[in-house]
Amino acid sequence: MFNNEYSKKEKKDAKKYSSELGISIILYTAVLFASIYIAKPMENGWLRTAIVLTPIFPALGAFWAIIRHFRRMDEYMRVWLLEALALAGGLTAVFSFSYGFLEGMGYPKLSGFVIYVVFMGSWGLITLVRKFILEREQ
Repeated sequence: MFNNEYSKKEKKDAKKYSSELGISIILYTAVLFASIYIAKPMENGWLRTAIVLTPIFPALGAFWAIIRHFRRMDEYMRVWLLEALALAGGLTAVFSFSYGFLEGMGYPKLSGFVIYVVFMGSWGLITLVRKFILEREQ
């Protein structure tokens, strides 16, 4: 799957994806810091809430770049990556379900950001295991 021979189309698609995602991430970072800077001294209210939520728009741009990249992929890569996502989702579900029992025993509640980090970490770990261990055995 991950050989060193990429077609011109794959290289072009990867470059386009990197550009689209990179721009979205830069915009997200800028809007995030600006919204925090502007909203922090404000009193609670609908305007402050709206300002705090403005980073959602560039985040949606990143989401759109990812969707476009998935659509450009061939079927094999799409299935391979979606399997990794499904496994990461399963591991995250097991983690959050199990931790729910611990919360019932007095453990601190976790932020949604922790669940996101668990999901992304699982996805990365699964991808590495599949790429470097499982595929080398075949």
